[in-house]
Amino acid sequence: MSRREMMQLFGPAWIALLADADAASIIGGFITGQQYGLGLTWFVLLLALPLFVVQETAGRISAVTGKGLGEIIRTYYSRKLAIVATLPIFSIDVFTYISEYVGIAIGSYLIGIPPTLGLLSFFLFHLLVILTRKYEKTERALIIVSFILVLSSIIVTIPKASNLDLSPYFSTSNDFLTYLAINIGAVVTPPCMLIYQASATSVKYNKLDISTKDKLSWVTKETILGALTTELIIVFAEVVGTGLGKVDPTNTIQLSSVLSSFSSILPFVFGVLIMSAGFLALVVVSLSSAWGVLEALGRGSSKDNKYNMRDVLTIYGLESLPALLIVYLSSQNYAEILQFATTLLALAPIVFTFTASLLGMIISSRRIMGNYAYSKFRVFIYFLTVSLIFIGGVIGVLSMVGH
Repeated sequence: MSRREMMQLFGPAWIALLADADAASIIGGFITGQQYGLGLTWFVLLLALPLFVVQETAGRISAVTGKGLGEIIRTYYSRKLAIVATLPIFSIDVFTYISEYVGIAIGSYLIGIPPTLGLLSFFLFHLLVILTRKYEKTERALIIVSFILVLSSIIVTIPKASNLDLSPYFSTSNDFLTYLAINIGAVVTPPCMLIYQASATSVKYNKLDISTKDKLSWVTKETILGALTTELIIVFAEVVGTGLGKVDPTNTIQLSSVLSSFSSILPFVFGVLIMSAGFLALVVVSLSSAWGVLEALGRGSSKDNKYNMRDVLTIYGLESLPALLIVYLSSQNYAEILQFATTLLALAPIVFTFTASLLGMIISSRRIMGNYAYSKFRVFIYFLTVSLIFIGGVIGVLSMVGH
């Protein structure tokens, strides 16, 4: 495969996976650094493996079929099943929006912008991106944001990069194992990322005269790169939180003050980091919701990127406006509203498991995938991964109910 072909194919997997390092994940990484230092780096990097397994499957399906997941399920199974697979994701995405807007509000304060102005500006910017009818323009904007996310995550570690303890930490205590389980559910299971990678792959790859074999080869490579980069960003957030004691990352005044003690530019860079993470996730979530729901309903197709803009805006408004209003009204009570959103997002593994199981059925079907269907061994590995993610999610939900 030539370098030119790789540049043509680059985008869908990278953006989907970088969006997984969202504002909530950055804050979660910060808190992990406070509690365990870099002792859980081994675990965070290990999560790149299940993340790769599930996301690569979504990309492969669309690279072969040329269709998004909603359309595939509706075409080969039924419209009802497609709706059942996508509508719960739409409901969960509302709470994802809340966590991203909280991150944008915190980041706005850190870079010196009133949170209300920051929220409104990013809402409008988000709307502008959504209204872009050509996916290529949207993708270019998202790639720029993703590079800002990566660069800021690297820069933010520089003032704290010395004298870090990389010794791995593990415990058999119930609290620690529960913490690991919750993180599995939080990091690996946003089902909207599966839909985004599949639909974006369909939109982009259908226009390229490149062999299916080369497309699949690139899906694998790009997904590996995206999964590792995503987990490294979370590790970098852990570096920032290391040694900061009981600092509340949602308390903007307290956070800005403690970060300034290490470097005068650290609050600004961390603000850029969390805002770019939040914005990237917002766009990916909104596009995946629109693509998934409209494909399931038969009101659009990622194959030719034809969607009714009114339908897209309706879905965007139903998800985004309530979340924006909730975060605006919460004012400085970001900790409470973020806890509310992340608690409800603990249900994501259940929704994810259903969607991922359908992916497993599709990827193993020779009727759909032809000679590119998974072997029995690879299907076993895939469903084993999905099962482990589900178990981790259930443990996380039970622990939250217990508290």
